[in-house]
Amino acid sequence: MSARFSKLERDVMAALAHDLRHIAPDLAGQFEESLPGTRRNTGSGLFTETIVSSRRPLSSERATGLFGTVHAMVGDLADPIAFQVELRNGRLLALHGDAYGQDTRAIDFAAAPFDQVFTLNDHGESIAFDPAALMRPSPLLDLHQHDDHDPVRLEEPPLVNRGPLQRLQDERPPALVRTARTDEPLSEADREATSSLIVGIWVIAGVAGLLAALFARVSIFILFIGAFWLGALLRKPMVRKALVSAARALGRFEVRPSGF
Repeated sequence: MSARFSKLERDVMAALAHDLRHIAPDLAGQFEESLPGTRRNTGSGLFTETIVSSRRPLSSERATGLFGTVHAMVGDLADPIAFQVELRNGRLLALHGDAYGQDTRAIDFAAAPFDQVFTLNDHGESIAFDPAALMRPSPLLDLHQHDDHDPVRLEEPPLVNRGPLQRLQDERPPALVRTARTDEPLSEADREATSSLIVGIWVIAGVAGLLAALFARVSIFILFIGAFWLGALLRKPMVRKALVSAARALGRFEVRPSGF
């Protein structure tokens, strides 16, 4: 309801709109768009004028008179106040409150506390007005009530590739060069392989020096310096370890006749 009216007026009008839904189905809409006019404390109740736009079309129901069975306990009154709306040809004119002869002159209806809003049925029995209970459930809830749920899917084990490509990736060849451990003893085969590797290095160095002397006219003095530097390099411990590792790795890929 409109915030321009007091909370008592809004709650009472909500109950009246439900109570008179068959007599004045447009009552809630009229009150929503109306403005409060003259307000009076009648001394035994209240009066609130409601100003509805004259341009608002009226419904087909054109009732005239005072209607409604809404009651509420207001302030410290011993008995409830009865509320009714005044209609003329279906148009809302005012809200009336009747305290049944109780003195209401000391009550500020704009700020007075109230509770127990209720209506009366045809037998005079009181029925509490609960807007939440009267609200129809949303039709969207029906969309969640269905039997075509997706079946539960069992978790499948992951696919494992066991093809030739995967075997080649899993069975990687060992590194050709690997640093030898200092505490690992050298076998006779390691010594022979290392010696052969060193001899091969000297042979390659000698051939390279001879070609440099013949074709590049490199000085013999420079070749002697290079040979001295190579010999010193091959005697270093870290180089020796690398040579042992390389000799072991090359030994793994050595092509041997079957039967050895």
